[in-house]
Amino acid sequence: MKKQIGVHFYINIVNFNSIITDEEEKTNKVTHSIHALDTFFASVEKYGKAVSKSLVVEKITGSRLHLYVTDDITDAYDTVKAVSAYAYKLARYINGDIPKYKSLKDFYINVGVAYGRFYEFEFKAKNYDELTTIGYAANFAAKLQALSGYNKLSISEDIFESLPSEEADEYTEIEEETIGKYNQERYYTIALSNIASGVDISEEDMKTAKEYANSDNLGDIDFAGVRVPLNFQTLSKTQCKELEGIPVFADVRDFTSQFAEDDSNLEEMAVKTQQILESMYLISTSHGGIHVQFQGDRELSLYHNIPGQTVNGMYKEEQKCFRSAVLASMRMIDAVKNYNVNIGVGEDFGRLFATKIGARGEKDNILLGETVIQADNMEDKKAAKNQIAITAEVYDGLKEEDAYLAEQFSKSGQFYIATIGYEQYKRNVSYKQQSTSTSQKNYNGAWGDLL
Repeated sequence: MKKQIGVHFYINIVNFNSIITDEEEKTNKVTHSIHALDTFFASVEKYGKAVSKSLVVEKITGSRLHLYVTDDITDAYDTVKAVSAYAYKLARYINGDIPKYKSLKDFYINVGVAYGRFYEFEFKAKNYDELTTIGYAANFAAKLQALSGYNKLSISEDIFESLPSEEADEYTEIEEETIGKYNQERYYTIALSNIASGVDISEEDMKTAKEYANSDNLGDIDFAGVRVPLNFQTLSKTQCKELEGIPVFADVRDFTSQFAEDDSNLEEMAVKTQQILESMYLISTSHGGIHVQFQGDRELSLYHNIPGQTVNGMYKEEQKCFRSAVLASMRMIDAVKNYNVNIGVGEDFGRLFATKIGARGEKDNILLGETVIQADNMEDKKAAKNQIAITAEVYDGLKEEDAYLAEQFSKSGQFYIATIGYEQYKRNVSYKQQSTSTSQKNYNGAWGDLL
């Protein structure tokens, strides 16, 4: 783990979900949306690296690009402004000047920026490694991005205070209660069209993006179904998958507060971080799930249905994902307690699109669709510590697959909550089994299948 200080920022296509939905309704495909997403992020990545050697492209998560700049606050924010101004111009250019994207709804973006300390962490497992960042700057920047309006950029107060007075006058102060957990009371926002970037954006820069967009044909993109568990290693911009499944977001609560300000426990925390992430990764990959990516100290994994099919002359029933997703979430709740932390988990079920894009050799696993947005919301807004929050779609599927497991959840508004780990669930099953056996004066062997 390496301590860094600098600016962390997120560039997000705010309305990308509606772009996908609109194209899907019109064509029953999302070919143009995925292609345009790749063009946008690949071009921003390329431009950003040309602007600053201090800029690092961390990853793409859905419709959001994670970047950071390890520099002093003034120089780092100059890089952010240059890259953000380019991203804004590119978003407008994509629909207006690249013919193959004209059928899409216009892209609208927003940007969140924060300055401070964070930690670079390279997670390593057998045949797998992934860079992720953990810390205040990363978390606060993500929050500011979420708060920003369409085509707006929002910054933390310390960045605002570093600006020349004439530039600072262009920003609007916003008081916001929800950033109190970051020890902040306000942030500052500006229209991306008013950003004072010191770097010219030439017509040649736009033409470079168009050339990238035209480097392959839309007809080459295929969205196949799944017959076996999804393997991201086989995916690319042109080889994608359409499936029905459950994205599972598992977030470690209040983890960054355990890092000592003077870094006196950095070595200890590096080991602890590896162990926590590894425990979530191993549970996902060992119990029917597919690891998608880490997002700081949060894991996104996928559990999906496999349609019924005939194999070697024999018909195999459809494999459902509800039970395995919920049980894995319970296992995670128990596993991380060994490291004196807790998690909250969110899940939704529905149609998903999986692909692999990015300028760095199609390095980023991408999972898209309204289902991902809802699962994210379940984790972020509904699940407290040691809780699993699921939508009605997950609950209904779970009830059909395993009625007793569904009974562990209680309805809360339009969603369902369970505050339970796997060991407690096993005890509940054992108690239920004993009660049933006593009432029937025999052993009901079917209970053995519940675990």
